[in-house]
Amino acid sequence: MTQLDVGQVLEGRYRIDTPIARGGMSTVYRCVDLRLGRSVAAKVMDERFSGDPVFRNRFRREARSMAMLSDPCLVNVYDTSADGGHVFLIMELITGGTLRELLAERGPMPPHAATSVMRSVLTGLSVAHTAGMVHRDIKPDNILINSDGQVKLADFGLVRAAAASPATGDTIIGTASYLSPEQVENTGIGPASDVYSAGVVLFELLTGRTPFTGENDTARAYARLTEDVPPPSAWINGVPNLFDELVATATAREPADRFADAGEFLEALEDVATELRLAAFRVPAPTNSAAHRATGFIDTPTDMFTSAIEKPGGPDASVPTTPPGAGTDTTQLGDGDPAAGETRVLQAVDGGTGTDDTALLPPQEAPAQVWPTPPTEPEHEAAHHDPHPGYRAEPHFRPPVTSGSGLGLIIWLTVVAVVTVAIAVGAWWYGSGRYGEVPQVLGMDPATATATVTEAGFEPVSRSVYDDDVPFDRVVGTDPPGSRRVPRGEPVSVLVSLGSPTVPALPTDRDPGRFRAALSQRTLDWVDGDSVYSDDVPAGGVARTDPPSGKTVQVGGSVTVHLSKGPAPVEVPKVSGMSGDEARTALERAGFTVSGTDERFDPEVDAGDAVATTPAAGTTLARGSDVTLIVSNALTVPDVVGLSEYDALNELSDAGLAAGEITRTDLVGATAHAVMDVSPKPGDRVDPANPEVNLLVAEKVNVPFLIGKRADEARRLLADAGLTHTGLDGTSDGARVVTQSPAGNRDIDPGTTVKVRTVG
Repeated sequence: MTQLDVGQVLEGRYRIDTPIARGGMSTVYRCVDLRLGRSVAAKVMDERFSGDPVFRNRFRREARSMAMLSDPCLVNVYDTSADGGHVFLIMELITGGTLRELLAERGPMPPHAATSVMRSVLTGLSVAHTAGMVHRDIKPDNILINSDGQVKLADFGLVRAAAASPATGDTIIGTASYLSPEQVENTGIGPASDVYSAGVVLFELLTGRTPFTGENDTARAYARLTEDVPPPSAWINGVPNLFDELVATATAREPADRFADAGEFLEALEDVATELRLAAFRVPAPTNSAAHRATGFIDTPTDMFTSAIEKPGGPDASVPTTPPGAGTDTTQLGDGDPAAGETRVLQAVDGGTGTDDTALLPPQEAPAQVWPTPPTEPEHEAAHHDPHPGYRAEPHFRPPVTSGSGLGLIIWLTVVAVVTVAIAVGAWWYGSGRYGEVPQVLGMDPATATATVTEAGFEPVSRSVYDDDVPFDRVVGTDPPGSRRVPRGEPVSVLVSLGSPTVPALPTDRDPGRFRAALSQRTLDWVDGDSVYSDDVPAGGVARTDPPSGKTVQVGGSVTVHLSKGPAPVEVPKVSGMSGDEARTALERAGFTVSGTDERFDPEVDAGDAVATTPAAGTTLARGSDVTLIVSNALTVPDVVGLSEYDALNELSDAGLAAGEITRTDLVGATAHAVMDVSPKPGDRVDPANPEVNLLVAEKVNVPFLIGKRADEARRLLADAGLTHTGLDGTSDGARVVTQSPAGNRDIDPGTTVKVRTVG
């Protein structure tokens, strides 16, 4: 990071006093313009960027564009340089601080205060949008508050210039918490991108936080691609719905759904302010800002450096500078007339344009002694004394006064009276005159209360508090309280009521720490309640509260918080005998996860049906635990009695069974080698580990009775009985059987041939 030394002068004009702030790209210094004698801010870019010629050219063009913009809501740009050893921008010096510092000091703002801030931000941003510029880094750090309460937008063009430079890489894209979705995706960045960032700033003003969370900048940036900015009222009580709608429109994920530019956003904000009758508000500058801390080490006279414009014909003529701390002597003008047209630069006097402005003294015929206006703060007292001999004041001669002179006595008495009055006034001022009484403002609206405090000689600062007795948006009182005597000009907080607090909504992640902080913010106390079972909240999270979220309670009241013990334990149901699908459904309905399926032989349960579970039925487990379903793998013996041995063996094989012992018997079957019995019996369940079935096969076959049958029917009957035949081949189907041998209904061996004769 580039580091300049105190006293170093940039381009022979800007003398460095002290650094104010440092960032990733640059350092901001407070310095003095030696040519004009005014305090300015110098933003000096880091040498990593200043060494890139592409960056330098683009930086120069951006600075020129910004210098053409002029509005009280924009930080003025006075000068720039990208040609020497340092690339820098000379800007208006803001003596207050940043909006980030104000939020850190005072927390979330009520709607009327947030409106005052955004009105200035959007006004300045609309000027840039009208000129075709896009800021691309709207955030509280780039919103400055001057000591007079003027809010100004800063740092236009710097992010654009850096992002366009090859030397910067692709990481300088803005600040993660405030990026628009199109900035994250690097597509179509325009005024609507600034509108999104401004909407996030409005959300932060109202809630004190940014809308998206994550483990790192990348996570926070990418969250906005899939999530909407939540309504501010979901995070803090008292935010009107109209502000929820403003934030929702400004931060829509699609640019076409947002306000087109800052001007349109500003119009909507003004409509809301009018509708809600929001009071005017003067934004206070932060009291512990980097600008204040930096200024505290610099004597005021260094900002009021006095110089002279060179005379014609004397290019090197100048008025030497009195070193800091030279005393309180006055600056004197030389004898005689100044050259025609010569301008002398003096310290600004009361009634000028500001403490950082420079007064110009026109030529005079008879210059008189000039006294510089003393600084307002005694700790910065010092005066520049210009010892240049050409500026000695003409002596004023008075006639001598003697002790016997009446005029001398009068003068002496007058001096004594003046001194006495001065001592009395000083004693009164330092004793009680500089103190004022804080006015009573209870029950007033914020605007009236602010005006009342101002008229009493104090600096009003608005602050929101909860109160059971004073209605919402009415004034509770002041801090210090009314009737208290306080030095005039000191800040006095105007306490605006938020009404009675309500129990905050539970965090989406049910984090106890976040909920405890939300209770504390609303003046409420945490009371530990009994832990409860919850199917939805993980163990240790906030399960519920008593009173519930949204319930109105008294200031300083208690809220009983019940933490979750996780899901309640449940018993594993009995599923034996159910089908596999029915058993799985029953387990899941009970709150378990079926992690897998095992098989087991059970002679009482058909294949595929549930046998049991692991853990067993009746076991108590936490809801959501894993359970293994056990189903039957039993094989059922098919009914093959009456089939031929060949057909029976095929059916057993299809059922996953194998033929065991085959016993042949003298029994007579209806077909050759008919199965007369099986073991195990048809319908019995068999263990797949021992799948054999024993068969009892008939040795004889009964000859069918064929006489009188048609030839085609006789052929079918013999085939069903597994017998061969003669006499039927070549005959017509309609021929009739007149004889057969062996005769019908006789028991024969399966291999016997039946002889048939037909007629017709």
